[in-house]
Amino acid sequence: MVVFALMSSASAYYGGNTIKQSITMTGTGGDISQSASNAAVVVGNNNNVDQSISQTASGNHITQSAANAAVVFGNNNDVNQGINQRATGNTIGQASANAVAVVGDFNTVGQSINQRAIGQEIYQSGWNTGTIIGNGNTLDQSVNAFASTYTPPAVPPADPSQTMSNTAYIMGVYNQVNQGITGIVMTGGSNAPVYQSANNLIETRDMYRNSYEQGIMINVRAGPLAYVEQSGSNEIRLGPW
Repeated sequence: MVVFALMSSASAYYGGNTIKQSITMTGTGGDISQSASNAAVVVGNNNNVDQSISQTASGNHITQSAANAAVVFGNNNDVNQGINQRATGNTIGQASANAVAVVGDFNTVGQSINQRAIGQEIYQSGWNTGTIIGNGNTLDQSVNAFASTYTPPAVPPADPSQTMSNTAYIMGVYNQVNQGITGIVMTGGSNAPVYQSANNLIETRDMYRNSYEQGIMINVRAGPLAYVEQSGSNEIRLGPW
């Protein structure tokens, strides 16, 4: 078994800082476990925060988990969170999460998750969550997952599953939120069941002069007798949190 675990954290004050947190993992073996996280707290104006995690693995049983977390107090900050996971194996589990909280005005936040897996039994989950309190902020959230199973009958696939979500909590005016989800599962004509779930949610105290966009695209290519379960929802809730 190969096990990797890394964590980084940072704090910055007074403004004008550039913070870059990057973790890259590559593993080849039998049973592989990769775990990584970045965390940052920023107080001040005109800061640039970049958090990225990259995980690549090839083996038999593979588990990948990654998380970015940032808290920002101030104005005119630029925050980017990105997670990329790639795996080739037999049983594959991929889990990713980005979380950010921003208090201030004219901040730009980007959250992205990209997952790709080729194997027999595949489970993928990706979640972005952002909280913004202030005016004139921009939040972009995206989750992209791709799963491909080996062509039967040599190796029959077993129940590939994708769970993807974006969540945003907004308080203020002149804010813009863009949420996008793409999920693709290809089982090579197998009749194994496939499950996909995609959810975008925006909760806001006031719709006044804010701009929101939500989009979902999920696709399954399976055999003629396969049970395919797909669920998707775009939701905007207006009122107190």
